[in-house]
Amino acid sequence: MQSIKLVKQLREHTSMSVDEIASLLGVSARTARAYIHDTNASLADVATITFARRRAGYVLEVSDEAGLTAWLERMQALETSDASSSEQARVSYLMNDLLSRGDWVTIADLASVLYVTPQRISSDLKVVERNLKRFGLGIEKRPRYGIRVTGDELSRRLCLADIASRTQLASVLGADTQASQELLQRVTDRLQEVLEEEGFSMGRLQFQNLVVHVYVALVRIRANCYVPMEAKHFERVRQTPEYAVAEKVARAIEQEANVELPEAEVAYIAIHLAGKRTLNSLIFTGDENEEAEDDSAAISDDVWNVVSQILDVVEDQFKFDFRGDLELRMNLARHLVPLSVRLTYHMQVDNPILDDIKARFPMAFSMAIESGKILEQAWGAYPSEEEMGYIAMAFALAIERQRTEMPKKNILVVCASGQGSARLLEMRYRREFGDLIDTCSACDVASIGEIDFSNIDYVFTTVPLPRAVPVPVREVTYFLDSSETSHIKQILGGARDAAGFFRELDEELFFTHLSLLTKQAVIDYLCDRVEEKRPVDADFREKIARREAAAATSFGNLVAMPHPIEAVCDETFACIGLLDTPVVWDDRGTKVQAVFLVFFPRKGGIDQGDFFGKLADLFMNEEAMKRVVDNQDWQTFLSEFEGGR
Repeated sequence: MQSIKLVKQLREHTSMSVDEIASLLGVSARTARAYIHDTNASLADVATITFARRRAGYVLEVSDEAGLTAWLERMQALETSDASSSEQARVSYLMNDLLSRGDWVTIADLASVLYVTPQRISSDLKVVERNLKRFGLGIEKRPRYGIRVTGDELSRRLCLADIASRTQLASVLGADTQASQELLQRVTDRLQEVLEEEGFSMGRLQFQNLVVHVYVALVRIRANCYVPMEAKHFERVRQTPEYAVAEKVARAIEQEANVELPEAEVAYIAIHLAGKRTLNSLIFTGDENEEAEDDSAAISDDVWNVVSQILDVVEDQFKFDFRGDLELRMNLARHLVPLSVRLTYHMQVDNPILDDIKARFPMAFSMAIESGKILEQAWGAYPSEEEMGYIAMAFALAIERQRTEMPKKNILVVCASGQGSARLLEMRYRREFGDLIDTCSACDVASIGEIDFSNIDYVFTTVPLPRAVPVPVREVTYFLDSSETSHIKQILGGARDAAGFFRELDEELFFTHLSLLTKQAVIDYLCDRVEEKRPVDADFREKIARREAAAATSFGNLVAMPHPIEAVCDETFACIGLLDTPVVWDDRGTKVQAVFLVFFPRKGGIDQGDFFGKLADLFMNEEAMKRVVDNQDWQTFLSEFEGGR
């Protein structure tokens, strides 16, 4: 980047003529003067390039040597990330720059630093403002002054830590020098030593977050920026077991970094330790370092009340009554204890299986979103999607328990002719499936018209039936083989074979080669088709919009699965749209070309987990989804759907 080259050269020479600068930068003398002007705007108060008549050239006058070093490090990091060509990199740079400075800066100055137009910076700042809002921060604008970040020091640090955890810590926090890198490594090593000495276990991701927090604190303290804490809050934190560990961490860090950490800084380390826990009992990441949830954490009456409110909302909105599920209550309550800390202090967590949770358990994730309103009322912040994923896992396990605890089935077995053959078939089914059935009766095909089906769940027949019956029918062979036995056990246990899923899939709701250009146009089109062909509540569009506003339903792999935030019909089904060209689905710019608008029922929806699990397997299969999008025909879709599990 030209500004770095210019400043470094002037730092090494007493003066340079405009022609020498032009030669250095490979531009004309006029353009060289423009670069000098832009560089001065970027340098702000740390240094200035001025023309010295006595030396017949330009010189670099440095007013803040440390500030100039930091400026060079930031600019080198910017050059490495190529921020001028990447919106994500520009947004990251702007957030880091604005959070690190306490003075005003103009949009024109930022544009000159990044070599883009002021209009581009204004557009990027909209994204910056959305990101800052998550941490209770904002951007203040004042004519002739420029812009600056507003908000308390703790919120600034949490935001900086979030940026650093998602990018390279060194480049974001100006730790590009060898000394800074060495300090970062020493801090990491000492943190690990102290936690091991204290027997305080942390998962890998949680430990990385703690390292980021401590390093951010050191950077800010060296800039004389400290976090305040009210006395009553400090006393409460000091009584926790984490505070004793935090004190030892602080003393070790002080020795390594040669800084003094006030009591409030120690308290915030304790808060990070207290907020480290997640619902690990519900996560299957295969990380051996992840610790089990601490059952000893005190669960207050406030937490129990919040859990009760959540279950009331879920029963009201989704007609799933979990209020008597003690295991779910305990899972939620144990998780809410550390979650309340994270929400209160705007702390972030990672969820490495978030996309998989959203795809496999859409109803459970919608339940978590509805519970977010209760959590916001209780602790002042709406949970992130990562937090929602952990809460959704609790609901997903509760739904699965209800499925496995479903009542035994009543079945009827039918054979070609003769009561003797029917009785033998009945005895075979009792022997094979006795633990899954309550009653088993038998008849020959000629007697089917005399049967009362009011207490029958399934019919298994060795011959086609001469008339329709009001319950599911499965044709089987007289002598069951191992494959048939396995399928029947799945059916009686609540799962279904591939053919059974076609009740939720209808070719009349499958649309291809759509030439729609926006996400909203796609949703509107599919909603129109649903309204034409299926009975749904009048407000189903509004409930789809609410779900999408809470968290985008794109999963990558060109797939999105919008759905109402609560049940709006009496059956499970999907309306599918395949586009000729992808559309942008969310703020991250995720492209989507296959849209599955799904609906789940008000009642009797426990067994839908198999359907959504099968959909999720298809969504996660990149090759299968490519074939679906490329071919855009019903048979290809059914083939990939059947083969996706």
